[in-house]
Amino acid sequence: MNKALLAFALIALFSVASATRAETISSLWGAWKAAHKKQYAPSEESHRRALFLYNIEKIAQLNAENPTAKFALNQFADLTDAEFRAKYASGAFVEPATADEIVGFAANGALPESVDWRTKGAVTPVKNQGQCGSCWTFSTTGVIEGFYFIKNGKLLSFAEQQIVDCAKLAGFGCNGGWPKKAVNYASRNGLELEPDYPYTAANGKCQYESSKAIKTNSGVKVVTPKNSEQLKTALVSSPVAVVVQADEDAFRYYKSGVVTSGCSAGTNHAVLAVGYEKVNGVEAFIVKNSWGTTWGNQGYIAISTDQSINKGLGACGILTQPIIAV
Repeated sequence: MNKALLAFALIALFSVASATRAETISSLWGAWKAAHKKQYAPSEESHRRALFLYNIEKIAQLNAENPTAKFALNQFADLTDAEFRAKYASGAFVEPATADEIVGFAANGALPESVDWRTKGAVTPVKNQGQCGSCWTFSTTGVIEGFYFIKNGKLLSFAEQQIVDCAKLAGFGCNGGWPKKAVNYASRNGLELEPDYPYTAANGKCQYESSKAIKTNSGVKVVTPKNSEQLKTALVSSPVAVVVQADEDAFRYYKSGVVTSGCSAGTNHAVLAVGYEKVNGVEAFIVKNSWGTTWGNQGYIAISTDQSINKGLGACGILTQPIIAV
């Protein structure tokens, strides 16, 4: 059973008789382990299987309570909430922006109905941070890759590992960091290309070579927070780095549709907004994550543009601190 079929098997699981359900669970567990290349010691197998069953129930409840989005099994279905948070959703910090850092975008006529920088060639393929709290570096490279493409007409993949190892004033490598500070780091030092400084998903000694670094940007600006129209206007000009709350089930198990509820605004994960569009009549920001393509909709999530959610911070806190390179 491949990964695409696991979601359908999950739905079927809750519509069969108990005896058949036990067989289905066993089959689903085996298929899920094979799909995600999971192997356990005999002493751990029963524990992970119990967590898997517990998380199946949570996914079913999510699907019952959220009419605009669908949720499904993914590579995180054998983890406790605490394990998931520590490994994948605790890597982004936010510091208040100064007055001179905040930029307001003036309305210049009606906004386009949709924007998608992927179709314009400004977005690199979805990357995978692994079990390293380095999301802040992927959000940083993403926004700079888009900025560099728009300015120079060439899409380059910049090195997250350089930021992990070398941007000591911007963060703590795999233990998290500040995207805004990291974009500033890039403006001062330039960034090497990913093939020259490959990603290892671990903290390492700084191997930065200034001769290989490419001048990318001159600084950083923060898009007016708590303002969906400002973020949409900014997205007309370029991709935007954003911080979100990613350790809740609505984000963790997202598969398709638009997240409008079940995702608060604590902000602990950095991602990249690459546009906005309507999905089944619901307007959403198109967001690129760094958990690989087996998560979400081929590595992407659609988050509502509704500014009224979470007291102005938006669904998953996406309006908390949008960042652009300049």
